[in-house]
Amino acid sequence: MTREAAIHLACLYGPVAGAALLAWWVRPSKRLATGLLFALLWNAAMLPWLDSLARAAGLWSYRSQSAALGGMPLSLYFGWILAWGVCAPLLSKAMGGRTWIAVALLVAIDLRTMPEMAPVLELHPLWWLGEAACVAILLLPSLFIVRTTVSREKLEIRCGLLAAAFGGVFLGLPALLVCGDLEGVILRWQAIPGPARAFIPAGIFLFSVPGLTAARDLARSGGGTPVPLDPPERLVTHGIYAFVRNPMQLSMTLLLMGEALLLATPWPALMALMGIVYSEGFARWSENEDMRARFGEKWTTYRREIRPWFPRWKPLVGETCELWIDDSCGPCSEIRQWFEDRQPAQLELHRASEWQGIPLERVTWRHPASGRMESGVAAIAMALQHLHLGYASLGWAAGLPGISHLLQICFDAAGAGKRQAVE
Repeated sequence: MTREAAIHLACLYGPVAGAALLAWWVRPSKRLATGLLFALLWNAAMLPWLDSLARAAGLWSYRSQSAALGGMPLSLYFGWILAWGVCAPLLSKAMGGRTWIAVALLVAIDLRTMPEMAPVLELHPLWWLGEAACVAILLLPSLFIVRTTVSREKLEIRCGLLAAAFGGVFLGLPALLVCGDLEGVILRWQAIPGPARAFIPAGIFLFSVPGLTAARDLARSGGGTPVPLDPPERLVTHGIYAFVRNPMQLSMTLLLMGEALLLATPWPALMALMGIVYSEGFARWSENEDMRARFGEKWTTYRREIRPWFPRWKPLVGETCELWIDDSCGPCSEIRQWFEDRQPAQLELHRASEWQGIPLERVTWRHPASGRMESGVAAIAMALQHLHLGYASLGWAAGLPGISHLLQICFDAAGAGKRQAVE
């Protein structure tokens, strides 16, 4: 056996053996196993791009003729994601939750073994900067994902990481497979005509909005993630789910179709087609049985009223929500009148002065069933979703984290800042 073959075998089967041994030792619960799957997906999605950036920065390079993903030998790819996505969290658990010990041990192993991996891996003088970046972007988030999945904490942050992970796996990896590596992706991007290139970011954003909005609503109103292994505790039938039943599948399908056009390859489109077939076949039957068992007649009614792929024009008449507005504020009273004129579905308008609790300082939208509250721009964005599809689409985009915060800063700068309601 050559040295190169021995390195490939050790990089792959070492983490496999370590993961198996740690799993036997820890005996992970269902929640822990779910967290490990999420961490594995995070590493699988992010590692090829981080490795490509490290090689582009001249931190290391490969001298191997073996099969590769984005220029990284597959043995190293699978070994690394197992080591940091599975072994690291299990090691932390085995050590009684002493995460820093697990991090220190795994980093020490990397620092010791990576210089010995020549000729497969050739390190350059500042290679430790790449190692530090991998720890920050791969290892620490993996441990965070597992810990918060087990404890059911930091749900919104966890959903954001999962959205990035699934997007990276189903959109990023096909791009690498088609283009070869990061340089190939850049060359493909540069080959796109300038005017068309200008519209691509806007298209990606628009296609992503339904899926991101749905993930946010499932976290804030449903108390869970979009993944069936970690599902919401409550059935969400307002917001984007009042218009379409499968917003995340719709987003992913549109994005894959767009990727197929950009890359001039049928593979993403075939993935989208397989996703539709799976969703409308086994997944649809399985989802219906699971949801009916958990939510009963409420799910049956919702499923009958909302189509899976084609949004309604008017929202489902279901859960009642509230919009609390300060009538003593001139612009706020105009907002109230604007909504009253359009007769929003299942949205009750209340005077902020009648609110019982901590005084409200902005227009506030509330979902009584879950206790979810949004204020300011985010509240208006949610209220727009009680009108029709056109206004709701604006609300979906404006209500996304980051965008709603930026809009709120702009409105505050224009004088629409916080104020308490008066009698």
